Amino acid sequence: MNDGILFYWFMWMGWIVTTFLIPKGKLRNQCVFITLFGIILSSINIHFSIGSLNAAFVFFLLIGFIRVINNSHQLFFFVTSSFIVATAYVSVELFALYDPAKLFVNKKVMILVLLTSLVITLAGSKKDHFSLIAIGLFIGDAAYQFIILRLAGKVEIGSLYVMDLFASTSMMLLFMVVLVDMFKKIRRTAFKRVTSAKQI
Repeated sequence: MNDGILFYWFMWMGWIVTTFLIPKGKLRNQCVFITLFGIILSSINIHFSIGSLNAAFVFFLLIGFIRVINNSHQLFFFVTSSFIVATAYVSVELFALYDPAKLFVNKKVMILVLLTSLVITLAGSKKDHFSLIAIGLFIGDAAYQFIILRLAGKVEIGSLYVMDLFASTSMMLLFMVVLVDMFKKIRRTAFKRVTSAKQI
């Protein structure tokens, strides 16, 4: 599968769902703006002396920072959690680089599962998921690119491969949140029915 397919597929799917299925309101407008702007910026690369930086990746990073700024009392939590996510990403990438034969599953799938599990474990609330993955993955990819600079010869922060990981992890986190909320509603409904039956 070519790099970038998952990113564009998930982003367009997200834009269609938010535009046509979510009721009009502040949340809908924010989601539509983020997905559409992310798609537009993904084709733009910011070039500097030793490499390039994807504009969409920077855009998502800035959104993550806005969340951190609005919750400055949780600064230590965001710094620590983002560092853990970044370290996990770099560790898997370096392991795959130096000893790929020992990877028993596809590297992208392994990173996806690892990052999703970490963010779910670390995040204090559902609203922190996107911020943690955006900041952590950006820091991790930047660190990895500078580590392998001598091997690669250039820095490419926010490549389509990384954007695939970002979009896939975000969708997996969204799916987990929806699934958990659905089970909670089912549990509440079942509990109400049992309570009503007992009263009768």
